[in-house]
Amino acid sequence: MKNKSKSFTHIFWTGWLIGLIILIFIILTIYIRIHQNTGISQVCSDKNCFTVEIARTQAEQEQGLMYRTAMAEHHGMIFIFPTNDLYNFRMKNTLIPLDMVRINDHMKVVHVASAVPCTADPCAVYRPEIFSKYVLEINAWMAAKYGIKEWTVTRFQDIR
Repeated sequence: MKNKSKSFTHIFWTGWLIGLIILIFIILTIYIRIHQNTGISQVCSDKNCFTVEIARTQAEQEQGLMYRTAMAEHHGMIFIFPTNDLYNFRMKNTLIPLDMVRINDHMKVVHVASAVPCTADPCAVYRPEIFSKYVLEINAWMAAKYGIKEWTVTRFQDIR
């Protein structure tokens, strides 16, 4: 009788261990799928994500969204600067109204401003009053629509 009891206990614990290993594997697989890089650059708040083009170089930043006649609702451009500073923006040859969402190096929105198109000089210069490291340009009124305001926490996905 003792051998059968030991055999049953051994089988029980072996099965339990195998089940635990399978459960851990499933959880890790789900975690990896949720957090894996999609290859799509996005800036997200807690309520929404915007697929973005990245403007890092001076040439890319000077070009920005100039000459575009439309942009999809959940799209935009992220300007990445080397440090927190006061970065001025102009809308020269930008044909669509935009929201400029300024984000600091702690990934918090520090200012949101709407900017109007400008096709002829002089164009307004949008001068910030608070330091930022990133500027997200999205279609006008999208910030309000998705609850993006000062101190909203943002996160980047696949932005290198």
